[in-house]
Amino acid sequence: MSTTTAPFCGAGDGEYVRVSGAGPAEPTYPQQCGTKLTRGLVLGIDHGWASSLNLLVPFPGAAADGAYTLTIKINPVYRKQLGLPAGPSSASVRLAVTTDPGGGKCDPLCPARRQVVRSGTFPSKHAKDSLTGANGVPDLRALPAHDLSTSHQGQHDFLNFGATIWNAGSGPLVLEGFRRGSRPRMDAVQFIYRHGHPVASHRVGQLEFDRRKGHNHWHLEDVARYDLLDAHGHRVLVSGKQSFCLAPTDPIDLTVPGADWLAESSDLGSSCGGEEAIWLREVLQAGWGDTYYQDRAGQSFNVTGLPNGRYQVRVTADPHHRLAETSYRNNVGLVAIELGGTAGHRTIRVVR
Repeated sequence: MSTTTAPFCGAGDGEYVRVSGAGPAEPTYPQQCGTKLTRGLVLGIDHGWASSLNLLVPFPGAAADGAYTLTIKINPVYRKQLGLPAGPSSASVRLAVTTDPGGGKCDPLCPARRQVVRSGTFPSKHAKDSLTGANGVPDLRALPAHDLSTSHQGQHDFLNFGATIWNAGSGPLVLEGFRRGSRPRMDAVQFIYRHGHPVASHRVGQLEFDRRKGHNHWHLEDVARYDLLDAHGHRVLVSGKQSFCLAPTDPIDLTVPGADWLAESSDLGSSCGGEEAIWLREVLQAGWGDTYYQDRAGQSFNVTGLPNGRYQVRVTADPHHRLAETSYRNNVGLVAIELGGTAGHRTIRVVR
């Protein structure tokens, strides 16, 4: 009588629930669907687990009250790609539909207030087993600056942007801070993990406590650099924001070998620490990125008085090569822009 199609991301469409004891005790696939920055994503449902569907199926207003059957099927194209048999790839639910005489508000898809009672279900689907990757050395990279905009505050014009550094290596970037007494800084130490165990460590600088509005936690110094270049590649401005509290905010590419599919629930959880902290651990797992938006104190470029024209926003991860990485040749992200407008009304355009 009525059909509809819907996209599906098992991690984001509904809640993971365990339907049998045959599979792992906890889900092993990513439990989110990525962000606009994501380049590679892994989706899956573990054996013995299920992910609920949130669907809105139009019900014809002229249809009579009575018994109906709601059937959900996996698209034949995907059924073929996943190697699923026809039987377990669909599920049906018997419904009893009656008109509610009480009336009341109703959404546009139901001209009459209906009551739906579930009266029976049939078995449904299944998915592949999980994959695992090996740990190793991290590899920091920088995405091109994104979400560019201009703003005017007081007598100044600012160029705002988002900056993301991410770990494309085969292991997590693990940093620990150790404070000597009440000193204002912590010694930063990087640990290399393989197969879940630390195998090496070395000093990589210091952590400072950032008291600026919007931060108020510990940052690793010089983990990234943002500068504005002219059309010839010469530096014009540098952002005052050069330190990070590392944390996995965006899954960038969960298909890289060793990517952590469940970074948000990893045992090595990031902790930015309070001012009285004497130890902390910050982690950027493989496949994940850390995004900062440059509308915070000291971060955006002050372009007041800067002439209109072509420029480049450069984001550099680990600019001084203090961190142990597999390569330093991929640490820079560039985007070309055109600055225009007038004082108080500056404009920004990305040059493709």
